[in-house]
Amino acid sequence: MGSSPAEAKSNGIDASVGGLVWVRRRNGSWWPGRIMGLDELSEGSLVSPRSGTPVKLLGREDASV
Repeated sequence: MGSSPAEAKSNGIDASVGGLVWVRRRNGSWWPGRIMGLDELSEGSLVSPRSGTPVKLLGREDASV
């Protein structure tokens, strides 16, 4: 977290838009997700620099970002 894309690539992590990641949820469980581009977010979504990378949880249409 907080790594540059170049650092992430050297660690074997694909941190680019569309990349698949595992997300640790608040309840402690892990869930697959996809990194979203800012152009994919709905107009109602607020994104601040502190909020991090937008990720959509996979497998549920009602999943949050």
